[in-house]
Amino acid sequence: MGERMVVAVAAHFTPEELTITLAGVRVAIPLLLVACLAAGWLAYGTSPPVADWVTGLSTITLTRRLQWILMIAAIGPCLALVVRVAMGLNRAWWLLGLSLVVGLLFVRFSPETMKPVRVLEGPSLLTVEEAGLATDVEFVVGVVWGDSAYAFPYRSLLRTPIVQITDFDRRLLLIHSPYANSATALEVGREIRAVDLEFVGSPGNSTLVYNRKYGQFIVGITGLTDDGKTPIGVRGQVATERMSFADWRQLHPKSRLMLPSKQDAAWPGVAAHPQFAPKLTESSLPAETQIILIHTHPRAAMLMTTDFAEPVHVKAGAMPLVLWRANGRLKAFDRKIDHDLFLTFRHRMDKSRQLKLMDNQTGSTWSYAGICTVGQLAGKRLTTVRLEEGVYWGVSREWFPDTQLIRTNGNGPEQK
Repeated sequence: MGERMVVAVAAHFTPEELTITLAGVRVAIPLLLVACLAAGWLAYGTSPPVADWVTGLSTITLTRRLQWILMIAAIGPCLALVVRVAMGLNRAWWLLGLSLVVGLLFVRFSPETMKPVRVLEGPSLLTVEEAGLATDVEFVVGVVWGDSAYAFPYRSLLRTPIVQITDFDRRLLLIHSPYANSATALEVGREIRAVDLEFVGSPGNSTLVYNRKYGQFIVGITGLTDDGKTPIGVRGQVATERMSFADWRQLHPKSRLMLPSKQDAAWPGVAAHPQFAPKLTESSLPAETQIILIHTHPRAAMLMTTDFAEPVHVKAGAMPLVLWRANGRLKAFDRKIDHDLFLTFRHRMDKSRQLKLMDNQTGSTWSYAGICTVGQLAGKRLTTVRLEEGVYWGVSREWFPDTQLIRTNGNGPEQK
């Protein structure tokens, strides 16, 4: 049967035409194959689910670094095929194969893919006395930077997760990872400019930023490069907070607010759920459990249901910590003073019936900012430890596999 079909087809061609046709097939198929493979890699190489199925973050970073080489590899064979058709070396119906390449390139560079996410430099900022949000229950990411406080609405950060602000000669870069419910603020130098930054994707539910100038990737949830190093131009990290706009305005009445755009109104003003299922092999908590992530080395986590009516003393790795909540804000401190004194704290009522914070070792009185105000240790200051409330446990475990889960019970901390 197969031989009869070959004979029937060959009967329609002269020997010379048959030779040219077969030669054209041998060239056209490899050209289309190379173009489709390159376009497919470009289209789906930065997709978190596909990348996780292959090798994870390294697939995404490699795809972005090779983006223009892959573009040439996809478009070059297409142009070669068009030229061959124009010269009569291939039939015109071979051009139908180019539609697949165009479709794959559209997946990568379509307006729907590129527009929802922006990088913004110098947003419009007004004080909370001059402007507000649609409702006071909307959540904001708050940053206290030097003497100034800034609030960034959740709904704006969903669409614009990378924001850079300038205050005279200082620059702050905010990277929001909405699907991790985490935000990282970096104090940066002139080396980092928003125009050089690009949103790549959300692998592991963390925003991934590419600095075209230096060819570096910055992982949003860690504030470090993809290989765990400090990015070029980053001078340090600044603590971030998440709370309702009403609570933030009460704490910082002189705060400045990033004004949402009209397009931001379509986005929710509350925390988003993880977009991708975390890769958890074993865990004592559901992946979407919200935790308090303490940025020690290694990281530590506590349940949001932990009772902070009294100071809570725990140990994260080798670091002794104390946590307390004041005015609705949770703070963590290293409770080691002068290298060899480990303090524990308790509340006591003074003569004026006001609640004070006292250490058990020297009887000194402390402020809730971690500064000793009265007593033997007057003037001493506890080292603040950065923490984030509401981070998803599954995301934390994916990016910080050695995260130490600390549970508390009636007898004190129980560490897992």
